[in-house]
Amino acid sequence: MKHIRRWGAVYVLLLLFIGSWLGQFFTQLGAFADTQQQHGQPFQWGGYLHEFFASTFENWQSEWLQLIFQAILLLGAKHWLFRVDAEDLERIEAKVDDIRDALNPS
Repeated sequence: MKHIRRWGAVYVLLLLFIGSWLGQFFTQLGAFADTQQQHGQPFQWGGYLHEFFASTFENWQSEWLQLIFQAILLLGAKHWLFRVDAEDLERIEAKVDDIRDALNPS
């Protein structure tokens, strides 16, 4: 549970990144299939995947990737920069967890 509290924002951002990437995949897939159909050409996965990954790697330094690394750096540096606050918060959380466990022995 402590790991989720500390790194949960990173996981949320990673899920948003993957979700947006999948959205790009399916949106671009529809556009590619329409273009192939308009030109009377059969759909080919190889051509589509090449176009998809080319567009992905063109934008690899996008806001999402930068945001994930910023979150990792900020959350990782939190304890280094604000060590006293982090230790106090963890101590308080441990006490609250102990009280909760004492009240709910099941």
